[in-house]
Amino acid sequence: MEKEREKIKHLSHEHPLVLNEELSDKSKDACCKGCLEPLFGTCFSCGECQFHLHKKCAQAPLQIPHSPFHCKHCALILMRGRYFCDLCKESRQMFFYCCPVCVAYLDIKCAFLLHNFDENFYELKYVDHEHPLTFIENPNDEFKRANCYWCQKLLADSVYVCLNCGFYLHKKCAQLPTQIYHPCHRKHPLYIKDARLFCQLCQKTHRSLFYRCLPCKFDVDMECVRSRTRYATIEDKSHLEHQFTKLFRNESFICDACGTEGNSISYICSSCHIRIHNHCISLPRIIKTMHHHHTVIHNYFFQKKDHENHDCGVCPGEVKAEYGSYNCLKQDCDFVAHVNCAMEMYVEIDQVIDQDEESIENLATNSSITRVIERNEHGEAQKVKHFNHEHDLTLGKMIEQDDVKRCDGCMLSISTSFYYCSECEFILHKTCAELPRKTRLWIHQSPTTLISSPNIIRCHQCLHLCSGFFYKSDESNNNFCLRCASVSHTLICEGEKHSLFLTFEFPGICSACGFLFYGAYKCKDKDCTLALDFACIALPQATWHKCDKHLLKLKFHDENDDPEQHCCDICEGKRDPNHWFYHCAICDNSAHPKCALGKYPFIKMKIGTTFSSRHCPYSRHSLIFVETLADTCSDCESPCQEGLSGIVSFKKF
Repeated sequence: MEKEREKIKHLSHEHPLVLNEELSDKSKDACCKGCLEPLFGTCFSCGECQFHLHKKCAQAPLQIPHSPFHCKHCALILMRGRYFCDLCKESRQMFFYCCPVCVAYLDIKCAFLLHNFDENFYELKYVDHEHPLTFIENPNDEFKRANCYWCQKLLADSVYVCLNCGFYLHKKCAQLPTQIYHPCHRKHPLYIKDARLFCQLCQKTHRSLFYRCLPCKFDVDMECVRSRTRYATIEDKSHLEHQFTKLFRNESFICDACGTEGNSISYICSSCHIRIHNHCISLPRIIKTMHHHHTVIHNYFFQKKDHENHDCGVCPGEVKAEYGSYNCLKQDCDFVAHVNCAMEMYVEIDQVIDQDEESIENLATNSSITRVIERNEHGEAQKVKHFNHEHDLTLGKMIEQDDVKRCDGCMLSISTSFYYCSECEFILHKTCAELPRKTRLWIHQSPTTLISSPNIIRCHQCLHLCSGFFYKSDESNNNFCLRCASVSHTLICEGEKHSLFLTFEFPGICSACGFLFYGAYKCKDKDCTLALDFACIALPQATWHKCDKHLLKLKFHDENDDPEQHCCDICEGKRDPNHWFYHCAICDNSAHPKCALGKYPFIKMKIGTTFSSRHCPYSRHSLIFVETLADTCSDCESPCQEGLSGIVSFKKF
C-alpha cells in the first residue's frame, strides 16, 4: 500500500500542496514559484495546477524579526507578488519579505543570503556610516550587479552591505585602516573621511573615500593612496627618449613640459632630470592649433638658436625658453606659444607631411587656381584658370583711382594686384584668387571648404550679410566670409601700432566704436587700455562712397581740435574724435564707418542674385535682383536712384 504523502496549505496558493520526494518528468522543467530557481530535491507541488515550491521556500518563516536590513521597524512579512528588491535591484514575480509599515522589500533569495538561519551573520560598525554593515561572503549573481560605494566598481565575492540605505562596500574597502601615514604629507597622520573633496595628488574634485590631514586640510583620494604601492614608471610616447618615474613629494614645482606651477605628485626623468605634471606625460607631440596656420611641435626647450621673440602667439605673456612650448615646424616661422594656449583648440596630427597645407603636393591639389596658362617674365602667373569662373583670368597691376570695382571674393575695393576676366566683369584680388580650397580656420574647429554662392549669406562670425566667397564648415552649416577668415588670433593694429590678441575673459568698451563687447582684441601691453571688437578689426582700410569721388581711408584719431569739424558729412551727425572714421584727405570729407560703408557693405549686387526671406525684414517672400520695375521703393516709397551698376531693384519670386 502506497504511503500517504505529506500535504500543506500555503498562504501563496489556493490549493493544497503535496510533498514530492522525487520529481516527475514534467516537474523537472518547472521552476519554484518562490525563488524562480529550477526545481531540485524535495519539493511541494499542486496536484491541480503547475505550482511548485522548494521545500526550503515552502517552509520559509512568515516573518523575520529585527532584521539588520530594516532597523526602523520590528519585522518583515512574507508575501508573494512583483516588487523591486532593495538588495539585488531586480523586479520579479516571486516571494518577498516586506515591511508592513513602509516601502521596503527583500526577495526571498536575498533574504536567505542575508539571514543564514543556520549561522549568525557578521556585523561591522563602519566609520561615517550610521548603520551597522552586514557581511556577505558569497553573494548571488544578481547582487553582484551593484557597485561599491567607494570605488564604484562591481561588487566582488565578499562584501559588506547596509540595506537600510543602499550602502555597499567591497570587503577590502570596508576594512581600510582609519589612519595612515603618506609620503606626500609627512607632518601629520591622515584620517579616513567620506566627502566631496579636492585630491591634492590627482588634482580632481569628486566624491570618494578620502584620507585627510585635519590641521592642514590635505586630502588624498583612495585611488591615489592605492597607487603608491604600484611601480610607477611611464614611458613618454611623444618623446621616446624619456622614461618618467613617479615622485611622491607634495611640494611646489614648475612643470618642464608646460611651464606652469604644480603642487601634487610629479614625474621625473632620471636621465635628463625633467620634472612634469602627471597629465603632461600624455601631451601630443605634433598638433594643428586653431591659433596658427602651420603645424606646431612640442619641445621641452627652444630649438631655434636665432629665435629672439619669446612672446606667446596666443596670449600677452612671455614664453620662457627654459620650459616646454609649442613651436612652428616651418624654419622661417617664429610662432611660439605656451602649451596651454596652443591646446585651447587643437587637432593632434600623426603625419606632418600629409597634414602640411603648404607642402608642394597639397598646393597642387588645394589651390583655387586649377591651372596656370601663361607666366610673365618675372615668373608670375599671368593668365590662370580659377575653379569658380568659366573664363580665363588675367593678372592686372593698376586700377584707375576713381574706379569703384570691388573684388567678387571678399567684396572689398580693389587697391592691390588682381585677376580680371576680359569677357565679363568678374574680378578678384590676387590674394583671394590664390586662397586654398580647404583649410582650418582658427575661429572654427572643423575643416572648411571654399565656396561661392549666388545667394546672399550671413557670416557666422561677423553676422554681416555678404555675397562672394565663403569658407563653409565641412561638419555644420556655418559660413565664414573672407574678411573674418583672414583675421588672425593675434595681429598688429595697422593704425594703432599695437600688438593685439583675442580674449573672451571680460567685457569692455571698444576703443574704435564705443560699443560694449564680450570678446575683443586687447593690447598685449598690460598698461594699455586699447580694446577692439571683432567687427572693427574686420573693417576695410578703404572704401568708396558716392559723396566723394576719391577713396575714403580709415582713420583712427581725429587730430583736428575744432569741435565743429567733428561731424559726419554723410548723415551730418556728430562724431567722437577718439573713434575710428573714414576720411578723404583731398576733399576733407569725414564719415562714420556705418555711413561710409552703408547698411549692406559686403553685398555686390548682380542680376540674378537671390535674397532669402529670412534675411529680409520687409518681405515674407524671397527676392531676386533684377532691372528696375518701378520708380519708387516698396518699403520707404522714395524714388529709386541710379546705383553704381545701373538702375536695379528686387522682386519677389
